[in-house]
Amino acid sequence: MKVRIRIETEFGWGERRVHDVGVLERRSTEACAEDFGLSLAEGKAILKEIQRAVLQDQVEEISEIERVCQTCQTYLPIHDRRSRRIDTLFGRVTVEAPRIRICMCRFPGFPNCTAAFSPLTRMLPGNATPELCKLQADLAARHSFREAARILNAMTPCARQNHTTIRNRLASVADGLETQCAEIQKALEVQPDRSEMTVFLDSAYVRSRPEYQRRNFEVIVGSIETKTGNKRRFGLSLAGADHPLECLKSNLKAAGWIPGSAITVLSDGDPALPRLVRNAINGNAEHILDWWHISARIRHVETTFQTLLSQLENSETSDVEALVERLRWRIWHGQAHRALEALGILFRFAMQARDCAAGDTKEAAMSAAGRTMDLQTYLTHNLSALVNYGHRRRQGKAVSTSRAEGLVNEIANVRMGKKQRMRWSPRGAHIVATVRAAVLDGRLSTRHLNAA
Repeated sequence: MKVRIRIETEFGWGERRVHDVGVLERRSTEACAEDFGLSLAEGKAILKEIQRAVLQDQVEEISEIERVCQTCQTYLPIHDRRSRRIDTLFGRVTVEAPRIRICMCRFPGFPNCTAAFSPLTRMLPGNATPELCKLQADLAARHSFREAARILNAMTPCARQNHTTIRNRLASVADGLETQCAEIQKALEVQPDRSEMTVFLDSAYVRSRPEYQRRNFEVIVGSIETKTGNKRRFGLSLAGADHPLECLKSNLKAAGWIPGSAITVLSDGDPALPRLVRNAINGNAEHILDWWHISARIRHVETTFQTLLSQLENSETSDVEALVERLRWRIWHGQAHRALEALGILFRFAMQARDCAAGDTKEAAMSAAGRTMDLQTYLTHNLSALVNYGHRRRQGKAVSTSRAEGLVNEIANVRMGKKQRMRWSPRGAHIVATVRAAVLDGRLSTRHLNAA
């Protein structure tokens, strides 16, 4: 059996052109399972030939349209033809691209001007299609550069890929994403989102390459959300971004923030995180301490005192047990000062128990005193960030940075975590975090990519 594959092109002016793509032969007798359908190699070859024919005809039709001057309707001559190599998802294709003379109506003072332009250069300045750039960046944000190249080489008929090509493409796409933020801001200035905006922040530490003379550096990840449902993830490295504050500000504006509107920041207590937002917007932002981190420290206090009180037998244990039980309720309902007073009483009780006990009881008392002091110090340093969490939850507002905690894994740890056994430069980590956040948001589309 022979299968002959042809495609037919019909131009806008009525001309038809037929291209012979290829011929497939299949055995009818003594056929085996490998003879059924198309193989991967055959599919790659056919797609590459179809791409070559379509691109060449497309270039010719666009060039014919561009030969008509938009001002005086003159039919412009072709200056010359040059071979152009275009990287596509279905192969590297070489086409003959004409260069067209520029019409003299645009330069009336230079009658002998012989300048020319190429329509293909204007449409594909980087000689690569946006679809290929998107797939290269998408795979590079999810896998190692070598693995991304291997997947592309195995599954698509594109030109031979290597880790250097993938890495360079990822960097160009990241630069394009940062440049696009200005365009997004202008589009959103017409209908900005004036609802309350909440920023969830957390950080991860990435292993540094030896030449940077440091063990690791910080990558900040976050999620920007509004009541209207707008959500935007972002990631950045303070050491790797050229202008980290502008990068954060552009993400805020892309999510709908306008200067002067309210912003609430939820973090784990690191003062650098809310300060980063305040510096980016050049204004004030309400900081709320994450409830999950408070709750974890409260649980430590409850566990250690439960062990200590089980080993003591005196009349004061009932009062201490009541204080421990009410500690979480006081902090949840915004009674921070009463909670600090209770922690002071619990700390003194644990120290007295340590002086009067021995053995396992003394160790339990020391553990209870340490956990109490840890929670007391944590609350004191973040006293201004403590709110009535119960009231805030009843209003349907967030009280935890669980969204940001998940982003640490999705943006940083999965691709740049210690288990990956990779070391990163600050700039490289910033590029990966930027593109990976765009991939998770679905913002990495072909119409937003400029081939570079």
